[in-house]
Amino acid sequence: MTYAANANSRYLDGRVGTASQPELQMMLLDGALRYGRQAEQLWNEPAQRAECDHLLNRTNDILEALVQGLAITESEISRRLADEYAFAFRQIALAQLNHDSAPLAAALHLLHFERETWQLACEQLKAAAPAPTPIAPLAGLHYESAGLSLQG
Repeated sequence: MTYAANANSRYLDGRVGTASQPELQMMLLDGALRYGRQAEQLWNEPAQRAECDHLLNRTNDILEALVQGLAITESEISRRLADEYAFAFRQIALAQLNHDSAPLAAALHLLHFERETWQLACEQLKAAAPAPTPIAPLAGLHYESAGLSLQG
């Protein structure tokens, strides 16, 4: 693994590890959209058909993960989202089967809408979160231009 790939992997691990549930959903949708759009760009290039199918399979893998994550809860919203992700999954499979770009475009349109919705949810959560409490300096700790010093 190259240094850049390793650094990217560490960054992504840290980002995923600190993300809220809505942020994780948005990250998954970002990935699905990225792979789907890459496939859409390769759609009419016969020499790229295998790569296009690979990208669409990755998109559907993400959609499957999104549906599985929703299966944990029994709410109406979760069922509706699962139905929408399943619809996008079927549209992508249909696009691959018939080599028809219209179902792919419909799936990407839905995923884009879902991603925007999750982005709004994340923004609302951040706006509603309480401001962090500043930490008071420790007694006897003085900041100097050369560093910190302890005075007792």
